[in-house]
Amino acid sequence: MANRNEGEALSSRSNKSRHSPNISSAIVRRIIQVREPLQPNGQQPITKPTLRDILSGRRIRIPCIPSPWTSRDLGGEDIFPTCHTLLSTYERKYGDVCCMVAGQDGLLYTGSCSQNIRVWKKGLPYGGFNNYEGPHYAILLGPEDHVFVACYDGRIRVWEKEDTEETQPPLYTHILSLPLMKDRMKEWFWRKLVRLERKFERLYWHSFPTTCMCLSEDERYLYSGSTDHCMKIWRLEDWKFIEAKLEYHTFGVSAVAAGCDCLVFSGSLDGSLIMWKRNEDTERKNPTHTCVQYLLTEESPVPVTALLLKYTEEAESGELYAGLWDGKVLVWKERNQWSHPEALSFHHEKVTCLARSPGPLVFSGSADGRICVWRRESSSGPHTLVTVLSAHHGPVNCIAAVEDWEENDDGPCRCILYSGGRDKRLKTWRITECTVDPTQRGR
Repeated sequence: MANRNEGEALSSRSNKSRHSPNISSAIVRRIIQVREPLQPNGQQPITKPTLRDILSGRRIRIPCIPSPWTSRDLGGEDIFPTCHTLLSTYERKYGDVCCMVAGQDGLLYTGSCSQNIRVWKKGLPYGGFNNYEGPHYAILLGPEDHVFVACYDGRIRVWEKEDTEETQPPLYTHILSLPLMKDRMKEWFWRKLVRLERKFERLYWHSFPTTCMCLSEDERYLYSGSTDHCMKIWRLEDWKFIEAKLEYHTFGVSAVAAGCDCLVFSGSLDGSLIMWKRNEDTERKNPTHTCVQYLLTEESPVPVTALLLKYTEEAESGELYAGLWDGKVLVWKERNQWSHPEALSFHHEKVTCLARSPGPLVFSGSADGRICVWRRESSSGPHTLVTVLSAHHGPVNCIAAVEDWEENDDGPCRCILYSGGRDKRLKTWRITECTVDPTQRGR
């Protein structure tokens, strides 16, 4: 009987440990870093800055030890010579490409499950820097050569690009992290005063990973969304926290977009899409944001996964593209008072990312491994599916489009498209604004 009771106690204890959900974020982060090693040859990760370095305000530059990448199909391969060309393909040894952002002079910044931010120039490796925290969920380029990196711990780290010679890779220096140290100390004293123990009631910073970021049209404010159901607003002039929106989304904020006369859009995994209006009063130093309209409500069971705000100079109006979990892309026009959206349906799985070219093209990446190229034929006409890129062997995580770095005065307008997927590959494409294939029109 004693042995039987001991066996039942052991089995019940094993069942409790098997179904126990209490796993700390530090353990999860260690598991991710173990499975996605940073440095080859078993080197130890670079140590973080000390508290003395942070309090002294000294700028920190951490060297980047490159993780293994393999070049594949370098030199180009014509898939459809009339529309797009694959210029290069690079494959990671560990982990997938999580996020990216394209800058000037052919520069591209990519983040992954490791701590490194890789820098590419015209499709070739060009350096990088170590962010000493990973994985990364979003990268954003700001004014004055600032690079914003959203990390797993909920903080937003700001890096500054230093001027170097044209032949040398750029150097990046970590200048600060949002929230600032004084805001963290203020929140710590406030929490001790009112005896708050729940992490999701933090005031100044995100208590869970920051998943998306965007800048206002005048590049004065930074908007960030997180899985803690909150959207926060920061002022870049003095790096001050301005406002937080907590009670509107019941699930994590998956995408944010800003523009079109002080408008801000936030999409959530609960299926809601909210339009905000930024109100700036001369008497008040800090602006306020008010909820103007629900473009999608929680009654719609389809989560919002990606947002893109495009301003058309010809029509002098804005267009909002929203990628959904069911594979559709909804398009609202400012001229129609943000009502009666157009549905673009071609993907079979959720839309993971959206991007626009300097011209009229719009790109949508999906978990089905395809990238669709859309174009509106006229200011009032519907969108048409130009072509489909299907070279990734797995979900597409992120895409970015910029102007072509080669001059092309004689031929049609071209642009460069970067794409990163869960197949651990980074691809560079040259897209030509060719005529529409009749067999690949949107449905």
